[in-house]
Amino acid sequence: MTHSLHREGTLASLERDYVLYVYPAKGINWKGSVPKVRRLAEMVYQAGPANLILTTLRRNMYSGITPEEVVESITQEGTRVFCVFDGREKITSALRRIKEADEGISIVVSGVIDRVREISAEVGIDPHTINLSLGIRGRTDRLPPADIREFTTMCGHGLVSPHLVSDIIRRAKRGKIDEWEASIVLAKPCACGIFNPFRAMELLRDKMPLYTVDRW
Repeated sequence: MTHSLHREGTLASLERDYVLYVYPAKGINWKGSVPKVRRLAEMVYQAGPANLILTTLRRNMYSGITPEEVVESITQEGTRVFCVFDGREKITSALRRIKEADEGISIVVSGVIDRVREISAEVGIDPHTINLSLGIRGRTDRLPPADIREFTTMCGHGLVSPHLVSDIIRRAKRGKIDEWEASIVLAKPCACGIFNPFRAMELLRDKMPLYTVDRW
């Protein structure tokens, strides 16, 4: 999957942001995948994801659902799990659990490539495929500012509006909403479950001093 490759920000920020997918493949491990994906989803929860969504239940962790509801919704062959972790220790823990379970389901990890390689070596796995983002081409003048893209690129489907981000930063600066609540507001529209609200909270703290309270 490539929609998780375009996250922007400083190296220090991106080093606390790791996406993980559990991905059955048609014709290979699709049939009989329900109990396997269910066990892997439970392992992901045990490692402490920052956000998560399933293809059977298109609601992320901040939509009011419980972990039990999420796991119980895995009833269809080929169900996929999309999640994000806010630290190296957590993604490493998840991968250790998944490796030990050895369910035979494809796992995709996105993050700073050097760190992902280090984690892979630490866990004892050898990635067979690597995709890299080559950046943005074309009419880049039509993109939102770089500081806003640090938020919006955390949703692989582009459902976190740049206008919402700007508004949330100003509301947080005025004290109308606290930083965590603001991060949850930004996470809710994400349909792929990989918007990291913990990273968003850190970004808000960094960006608020740069913004004026008045919009105009």
